[in-house]
Amino acid sequence: MDRLGSGSVLQGLRAWLISHQLERALWIGFIAVWANYILSLFTYRLSLFLLTNAAAVLVLWFSWFITRVPVGQGSIFRYLRIPAVWQLGWLSVAILAVGTIFTRLDMAAEAVIYVFFLGLVLIRPQNGLYAFALALPILTYRPLLAFLLILILSLFIVKPDFELIRFRLKNPLNGAALFFILALFVTAVLSVGWIESMQQFVLYFFLSFVLYLLIVSLLDREQLLRFLSALAISGAVIAVFGIFQNFTLGFTSAKWIDVSRNPDISVRVFGTFGNPNIFGQYLIMTMPLTFVLVFLRKSAASWIGYGIAFLLMGGALVFTYSRGSWLALAVAILILTTWISRRLLVSGLILVALSIPYLPTSIMTRLSTLANPAADSSANYRFQMWDSAFSMIRDFWLTGIGYDQSTFLKVYADYMMPGVLVYHFHNIYLMSFVTGGILLFAALMYMLYQAVRTSVVGLFQNEGRSRAASLVLKGGAAALIAIAIAGISEDVWRNYRVDFMFWIVLAVISTIFNTTRDGKSDTDEA
Repeated sequence: MDRLGSGSVLQGLRAWLISHQLERALWIGFIAVWANYILSLFTYRLSLFLLTNAAAVLVLWFSWFITRVPVGQGSIFRYLRIPAVWQLGWLSVAILAVGTIFTRLDMAAEAVIYVFFLGLVLIRPQNGLYAFALALPILTYRPLLAFLLILILSLFIVKPDFELIRFRLKNPLNGAALFFILALFVTAVLSVGWIESMQQFVLYFFLSFVLYLLIVSLLDREQLLRFLSALAISGAVIAVFGIFQNFTLGFTSAKWIDVSRNPDISVRVFGTFGNPNIFGQYLIMTMPLTFVLVFLRKSAASWIGYGIAFLLMGGALVFTYSRGSWLALAVAILILTTWISRRLLVSGLILVALSIPYLPTSIMTRLSTLANPAADSSANYRFQMWDSAFSMIRDFWLTGIGYDQSTFLKVYADYMMPGVLVYHFHNIYLMSFVTGGILLFAALMYMLYQAVRTSVVGLFQNEGRSRAASLVLKGGAAALIAIAIAGISEDVWRNYRVDFMFWIVLAVISTIFNTTRDGKSDTDEA
């Protein structure tokens, strides 16, 4: 019996959805709305929206028609399995309606996607995680929050295997993550502005930790691979938008570019993240996970598809001109290729060496500042703020100053260097020490240590058993290394999407470790 009772409305709805085999139709509807969100990034022209949605409807009906014609068991058309006629009918109406309301009523468009999402998670909670991965870099915070709440609600309808969940949650990384969240909670409660601190704690860290728990609890290895595929698809889509920005924006904010040192750079792309450095942080966590998918899949189509997705994200990362992200990804990919194949490493290094003479001047100039950071204004700015941070740590090393922004600005005013007004220290390690003292800093370092240790132990436990588990663990560890390096020059928890992605990386490591510890011999393909 479900926890809300067999007669509950949602339980009845779930039974109706399953009995009418509507899962595929719901996915078609969700992806149609998702595609409209993507289209809205490029334009809000009603004619283009209607034309695009009409084309999607025609494709649906044509697909249904060709699957009605017997073409043999070997035909690719037998895999389409389009829903029945009446399902196609209401899907067509819904898709055309969404195309109209997207240019007029954003809230109505959100309501439509919530309906599709609710139906998907009622049938199968894992669907909600796949949809969340597709939506992460595209939708705003409100719909993502609604997705999480709906997903949690579904657990009261579709009763999970609590024994399996308890087993999956019992590993050192999960304990370290919980310790970090508890340390953040203590910091928030003890802050002078504790109300503001608790709001930040709940909206960023706690909800991200809930997502982490859902992934670890609900996904096995094969399901995790599908989740990573959805992340790769959405990452590639948002990378295309970033590349589009490079050729259409014309210019970006002067605060992101030291014109005296970078005269050839007029645009730094930011995708949907509002800041090129934050966009870069998201990409450097997504790219290693996409990179391992290239080697995991055996079909030519998937190999080419993931390869293109990786290259698109790489192109967008280049156009962010985020040196910290470039350096972090370079180290992560260097380590990852060494783990996968030394021959691949040598080939990659030769390719990089041969491409250096052909790099644009703007990229070479930007790279040159890494060798001499003192000559760059943004690097100097960081060095000066870090001097203030060390002074604050010296005076508040035991308890920290508290997590709320108001208290930070008041205390920082007594330590700031002349003309260096900041709202955070562009460094997760210093920021954790300043806000939470030795406890929060120790909790952060312990969590990162356990993530690396869990990856290494998982690789040893998995040796010679599953290539899929080994590759994904290596990709997760590389993504963790990348964001840990980026955290030296950026406060990577200032954006909800990056925050979610950080915890997704940890969840990937934890989930694969569980399957290797469990002794399951899943196949290497999904």
